Amino acid sequence: MTTTEDRLETLFAKVRALPEGRQELAVEALSEITDEQEYKLSDAERAVLEPALARAKRGEFASDTDVDEVLNKSWL
Repeated sequence: MTTTEDRLETLFAKVRALPEGRQELAVEALSEITDEQEYKLSDAERAVLEPALARAKRGEFASDTDVDEVLNKSWL
């Protein structure tokens, strides 16, 4: 049985073999995951999320039909 530690070591070996630019992307992603500080939304992110949160607070959600349409859509 492969452990999480084994899988991480395999992934780290693959990342080490990538070009430097791709390695930097991996470093940035892992840094965000391991950062214990609270994430602060930018003004642009907040502007996108606030209308959606307001709709959710009002109970305005996608209908089952709308959700099914998206989930069953051919993405090819």
